[in-house]
Amino acid sequence: MPYSATDQTTAQLLEDWATIMRELRRRGVIRTNNNPTGDIAEAVVEAHYPGSTRGSFNQKGWDVLTADKERIQVKAMRTTETTRRRNLSPIRDVDYDTVVIVIFDESFRVTEGLRLGREVVEELFPVRAHVNGRIITVTAMLRAHPGVETIDLSGAAAR
Repeated sequence: MPYSATDQTTAQLLEDWATIMRELRRRGVIRTNNNPTGDIAEAVVEAHYPGSTRGSFNQKGWDVLTADKERIQVKAMRTTETTRRRNLSPIRDVDYDTVVIVIFDESFRVTEGLRLGREVVEELFPVRAHVNGRIITVTAMLRAHPGVETIDLSGAAAR
């Protein structure tokens, strides 16, 4: 009989969530107990670039280092029926070469990948004093910028 979340009590669903989070942590997909979206995006980007590695928690500026020594800052967002956010978390450092944006649907399927250089980030998004960083907003204008490349991350499953 297939699993149905509607047949589960709230307590059972929360237990399932905790079990899934433990297993994702064991597999190295996520590394914290926080919202897993960012960790999952980092794992997807790492899988997309063969020979790359994820940075440590003490590592500032970049999240994934490619085999070619490119420092990638990974940003992510997850769209759902009730949330359609466009702003990403702030970038507070300059120790990166590229930003890769991973956009997930509600089920954590990658729906879009965008790649842009630090110079594009600095051109389009000024430092906001109240967050001490640059906040990328995913808009049609960003997608149309000549310095923004669409990348296919759909085949890059988190390891």
